[in-house]
Amino acid sequence: MRLLEKLHSVLEQQLSDYISSPIIKRGWSYYKNGQVQNVQATVHSTLTGVVKGSELYAVVIDAEHLRYSNCTCLYDGLCKHIVALYLQYCSEHKGGPEGAEQCYFRLLGLSPARNLVKAEDGTERTESLMPPNESDTLEDWLTWMEAEHGETWKKCRHSLHPLQPLLSSLKGLAKDWQKPLQRLHWATVIIFVMEQAERAILTVDSFSRYYHEMSFIRMAEPWVEHCNTLVSDLEPTEMSQQELDWSDGLVVHIKGRALLTEKQLFDWSILYLSFCEKLSVNREWYERELSRLLLELQLPKDESRNVSFIHIAAGKMYFFDHKDDQSIEHFVLGSFERSQKIIYPCVAKRIEEGKWDIALKWMSFLNERISNNRNARNIGPFMSLCRKADEARPDLPIWTAYMTDMLPYSYIELSEHWLNAKRYEEWADLQLFIGVKPEEINAPELREVAKVAPHTLVPIYHQSIESAIGTRNRQGYRMAAKQLKKLEKLYKASKETEKWEGYLIELVAKYQRLRALQEELWKGKVVT
Repeated sequence: MRLLEKLHSVLEQQLSDYISSPIIKRGWSYYKNGQVQNVQATVHSTLTGVVKGSELYAVVIDAEHLRYSNCTCLYDGLCKHIVALYLQYCSEHKGGPEGAEQCYFRLLGLSPARNLVKAEDGTERTESLMPPNESDTLEDWLTWMEAEHGETWKKCRHSLHPLQPLLSSLKGLAKDWQKPLQRLHWATVIIFVMEQAERAILTVDSFSRYYHEMSFIRMAEPWVEHCNTLVSDLEPTEMSQQELDWSDGLVVHIKGRALLTEKQLFDWSILYLSFCEKLSVNREWYERELSRLLLELQLPKDESRNVSFIHIAAGKMYFFDHKDDQSIEHFVLGSFERSQKIIYPCVAKRIEEGKWDIALKWMSFLNERISNNRNARNIGPFMSLCRKADEARPDLPIWTAYMTDMLPYSYIELSEHWLNAKRYEEWADLQLFIGVKPEEINAPELREVAKVAPHTLVPIYHQSIESAIGTRNRQGYRMAAKQLKKLEKLYKASKETEKWEGYLIELVAKYQRLRALQEELWKGKVVT
């Protein structure tokens, strides 16, 4: 027995509306792994069956009233076992594995479930529609592209190459348009193609997803770069009403992507904020978009909605309006892992503007966050900001404090900074603190310091010589003798020959019982 076609369409639409994407994806995994043991339709318009999880679960799906569906598992609500059973039914009665796959993507919202219903005469027809023209709206173009090319992603099993000719052909439709509107059309085409790539990655199995993601992202880099270029070339103050409406529609469309909590191939929040930064020069648009974001924050909590993104976006919008206190307040509430690459340019801009009271607030905020989670990805950009600030305002000791607090992670950046600033004493103290040996220091750097401030290297060589002798082996003694010859030159360059002679006498006396060391000192002509 099979469900009536109309009833099947209603059931699919309900599943799509009331079950979250993560649950649907887990149900797909259960179906693909063959964990549905049986499924059948009954005379009461229900599907029944058994799904194997940690144990066997009995599942009943009411096609007319989905809320009456149930499963014997402990999950409170419509679960992955219900999804798996439904997909198995589609496989057996709606076109095999390919039919189940098509259903899976419809459940995720990648194509409308209502398309399942056949025409009244029972036939299935595909008609090629004429593309919209220059006077049509963004919605017209997105609807047409979805209808004509919305399944191109299916050809992208292993690469995005099938999308390149699609991108070129769609951009070609606007080749004779006026430049301002052409930019918006091309940006729309790129966004549509990026969405096709997002759909394609969902078909990749979990074992090879990482490698496909890397491949897909590299392939799409020129597209994303071109889209950002198009956005940067927009001229909001000179836009017609059609262009403003098109731009606003794109912002809403991209924001819809950025609001999703599921893992995505592209960082849609960055593209969204690129549009916002450009369009915010239009005060009316800025206030309208900020109001939308703040209204989003007042909605009831929903796990499928990325609230962290909303706070990050609101923070950046307040930054555009030079309301840095409100900006920081929102960034505090967002995920720092996702917001830091957005925050760093904000701080750099305030430093460039010489707004030091504000810059100090931003740097304090960053230091607090990074101190709690120290790694190279976090510390590198923060150190760059500290160096930039220290170069502009060396009279403020806070920058040095931030940099030294991050040791040892900040060693390379800090060493380079102090050397460039010709702060040789501090540079040498840093090498001593870290325990760096002279032979581990870059040779040109060592020569530079030896020439300009030889006295600063003396303690480093003392430490290195003691360390070499401490090895208590012939090779270490030989290294100590070589270092002593270099140390002698440093003392002479510093015009401290008497100190050198006194140091050498004390060293020889201290280690007089180490016969092998005495031999190496004699061979190296350190002593005679």
